Amino acid sequence: MRTELSEFIVKLLTETKKIGLIVSDEKVIDFGVQLKFSRNEEEIPLNIYFSSKKGISTVIGGAPNNKLRPLLQKILNQKIDPVQTDHNWKLWAGTDESGKGDFFGPLVVCGFICNKAMLPTLKKLGVKDSKLLKDGDIEKIAKQLYARFFGNVETIILHPSKYNELYEQFRKQNKKLNELLAWMHGRVILNLKKNHKFEGAVVDRFASDKTLLSSLKDLKNINLQHRIKAEDDLAVASASIIARYLYLKKMKELSEKYDLELPRGASEKVVKTASEFVDKYGKEKLCEVAKIHFKTFQQI
Repeated sequence: MRTELSEFIVKLLTETKKIGLIVSDEKVIDFGVQLKFSRNEEEIPLNIYFSSKKGISTVIGGAPNNKLRPLLQKILNQKIDPVQTDHNWKLWAGTDESGKGDFFGPLVVCGFICNKAMLPTLKKLGVKDSKLLKDGDIEKIAKQLYARFFGNVETIILHPSKYNELYEQFRKQNKKLNELLAWMHGRVILNLKKNHKFEGAVVDRFASDKTLLSSLKDLKNINLQHRIKAEDDLAVASASIIARYLYLKKMKELSEKYDLELPRGASEKVVKTASEFVDKYGKEKLCEVAKIHFKTFQQI
């Protein structure tokens, strides 16, 4: 069993024990393990999967009205332990990105400087993985982070036109999106290093360690933790919230500028909206609002 999966299960069982959920059965399944929890007369299965690309994922089984479902769901949503870290650094950086999988809009990478004394404040603000927050909460928390810790934030925003230009340059060097993303993360970390003497940086894993380290030679002088589910570190979680806030802000600006609601992701709705955009403004203008190397571009 992979170390990450084992650690996740240990933490999960610690939390379930607190509310009286007992493991009544356990079995190995494809790509993971199934735990069956019980309390009183109720019983509910939980499938826990692991992959090197996506990390840990969970699926709760049983009937929709199972009384244990909301209890288990609440625990699974509490993925951050704000008073613990996987390192002993007193001052560190965390980085994360937003917009990587979205056809429309920019690619944003954010870095955030954190120290242990800040952790209770970040917890009080509601900092957690941005994927667990609604858009309104992301905006609210991001603005509070800016207000309190503006000097701790570093961002790079590649608007679609610049993104497409840089992507083409990387492609000519036989490099792909992950290499571009690694360069952005590396640049953010080095920019933060100019003003903060942090002990290390935690980066949410999006590629191999080699890809990240080879992006900028000066990164070799920095202590890096490049890991899956890095958002459980509050520095990374703070960066993820600010990055998502900036992405959403730029998407709103683009939608207003072109008088067309631009959806996120790369779904059929995105293809339809992109086609409407082309009909209205022409194919050449699409590079100003979208990442044209996506397969979505070929579908239009």
